[in-house]
Amino acid sequence: MRITKTTLVILIMLIGGGSALAQDRKPLPPDEQNKYVVSAKAGVINLIEGGVSVKRDKADWSKLITGDELREGDTVMTGADGRAEILLTPGCFLRLAENTEFVLTDPSLFRFAIELRKGSAIVEASALDGPMRVRAAEAEFSIIRVGLYRFAINAEGKSEVAVRKGRVVVANAVIKGDKKATLENGSPVIAALDKKAVDSFDVWSKGRAQTLIAANKRLSNRGIKRSLTMGFISNMWIRDSACGCYTFLPYTGGFSSPYGWDYSVCNPYWYRAWGNYPRYGRGGYGGGSPSSGGGSGGGTPGVGSGGGRGGGVGGGSGSSRPGPIDSPGRGRVEPGERGGRWSDTGRERPVTPVGGRRP
Repeated sequence: MRITKTTLVILIMLIGGGSALAQDRKPLPPDEQNKYVVSAKAGVINLIEGGVSVKRDKADWSKLITGDELREGDTVMTGADGRAEILLTPGCFLRLAENTEFVLTDPSLFRFAIELRKGSAIVEASALDGPMRVRAAEAEFSIIRVGLYRFAINAEGKSEVAVRKGRVVVANAVIKGDKKATLENGSPVIAALDKKAVDSFDVWSKGRAQTLIAANKRLSNRGIKRSLTMGFISNMWIRDSACGCYTFLPYTGGFSSPYGWDYSVCNPYWYRAWGNYPRYGRGGYGGGSPSSGGGSGGGTPGVGSGGGRGGGVGGGSGSSRPGPIDSPGRGRVEPGERGGRWSDTGRERPVTPVGGRRP
């Protein structure tokens, strides 16, 4: 009888997770009981600063607040002093600058799409569940790698993208990291990106990323295990009442922000069940281990380094391998194995470890 990989994972986790629970029944402090709320939804408002409004169906504009959930077709607009951070698919954040408007056109995790109508927006992607589409001024961009992207509609009404890390496809052209493109008559004009050209919105977005990484590092594994089911091993959002917002909880180690910091706490059940097995990273669609790309990795077991110094986000070689089982949520990246990723045409390349080894 054939057993699928997913079924096998759940069976192993049920066996291993049961013993783990039996060994970890110490009472939690009152402030950790029911501390976390877990979600995989897209469209949750994670932060509001200044004036931000939403328009749904034929209703009038109304005030948007932190914790609200957007629906398909909702339009969001920031005022002259407004900024917002919105959860996309787990591991992806959308940040809106002032005087910006966008529509959530498809909140599906595997077909996610938004439309930028005016202003500027940043997408920080540490994991992807599928190519992410951003439509702006009649152009459609497809994000196929984890990375950092800034989209804008300029004063002439033309769409622009700045790719600091990652890879995006538009009009059959591939825009790589450290490049920018402006759409002229439906065709992208590509130029080098000035890395030093940052404004207050870029600085704010980087600060938010640092805050969320810090929130991830403060997560309690004991509290997480009381918020998760043993079979839930996907990437997800997890809300900490202490910080009042959601942060990213990867299903395994090796995930990093494209700004350069590692998510050191992950699903503790994954490590209980698979602590001695290698994890093969993926620089593009499918998540996996974005920080494992492009270099030899490195890092120290048990400290969640993720190999971020080994070549950055979304590249080729490297595999994510967990640290000791007694320190769940920590991982490192080992050299010598390649992770699958989305090709430039949007099709997934298979995971091909060096030497022909398979996980």
